[in-house]
Amino acid sequence: GSMSAICQELMQKLYGRNIWDGFVPGPAEDDIQGWNGDHPALSRLASQGARPIIVDVGVWKGQSTINLAENLKKNGIDGVVLSVDTFLGSLEHWVYYPDMFQRTQGLPNLYETFLSNVAARGLTDYVIPMPQTSSTACKILQHQEIHPTLVHIDAAHEYREVRNDLEDYWSILAEGGVLIGDDYHAGAWPEIVQAADEFAAKIGRPMTVEEPKFILKK
Repeated sequence: GSMSAICQELMQKLYGRNIWDGFVPGPAEDDIQGWNGDHPALSRLASQGARPIIVDVGVWKGQSTINLAENLKKNGIDGVVLSVDTFLGSLEHWVYYPDMFQRTQGLPNLYETFLSNVAARGLTDYVIPMPQTSSTACKILQHQEIHPTLVHIDAAHEYREVRNDLEDYWSILAEGGVLIGDDYHAGAWPEIVQAADEFAAKIGRPMTVEEPKFILKK
């Protein structure tokens, strides 16, 4: 295939070259481990608007990125997904699910797994990986004047981190853009619910909840 025009443009802006060139995929997973990455709200929102610039914050092995990019490809949309993650795993992964990923000299292999999963599905023309913390990635995007039309936030689960991600990405979101967050579930993740509720009240926007996603429109 050929790279979507907006993907080409932003790849050039961020990297000065196509970072997929010369990538040799390792083994990909048929059934990608993930949580809520195939939620219907993501598919619906992915294919809205002209030239969508989607930022997926908190990627793990790529389930949500792949779902979003597949929608762009399937619908012939000139769009892009920027995948932001440290690819080092979260607290939950290190503490409760250490068997869900391998480590080489202590370094998680999640980035390579993610790249291989995207490549195996023929989606490299729509995806730009950004192996970076969410706050630094946001500053980079802001500096490059890249304003996403859709941001999916599914990174940390602690109040302070979630609140920071919401503040950061809302500030660079395009007017009329949509922010969708994951794990809005009082029983499991009360800190996410608290952060989302407080943030929605602060910006004075109505919040829609499609469990476990919450949605805010700018």
